[in-house]
Amino acid sequence: MFKANPGVLLAAALFSSATLAQTTPAPVQPKTENGIHYLCGGVGLDESDYMKSEARTHGLLMTFAARDGSYLANVHMDIADNRGKPVLAVDCDAPMLLVDLPRAGAYKIKAEAAGITLTRTASMQGKRGNRVVFVWPVPTDQPDVGSSK
Repeated sequence: MFKANPGVLLAAALFSSATLAQTTPAPVQPKTENGIHYLCGGVGLDESDYMKSEARTHGLLMTFAARDGSYLANVHMDIADNRGKPVLAVDCDAPMLLVDLPRAGAYKIKAEAAGITLTRTASMQGKRGNRVVFVWPVPTDQPDVGSSK
């Protein structure tokens, strides 16, 4: 008959607890450019869900899509403050961009994909949960516009 060793059982319990306590790394890693923190992601369901959940704790969520509803990637972003001073220029290889802008106010945002530039203004009233959607009137089968996988 098998007798359990209390020391082995304790070690197994501690190892199991430690394994459960470890968290998996975030699917999207934050980056910093010009002192501005941002995350570029949203490829696949895990990243998309992660980006949407993180939007509550970041200043601005931008989403990139084609008119047919498919997500787009490979978007160049230029963000300037209300005086026209550049704040952030970044290439996003995914359909969502989260940005922590330095203060409340209006920002002019230019997004370019497949040679087409769209411009929006984001009015940052609070520091969290602001959203801007860019929709391009181009088919997603163009080689310069990447559809999320």
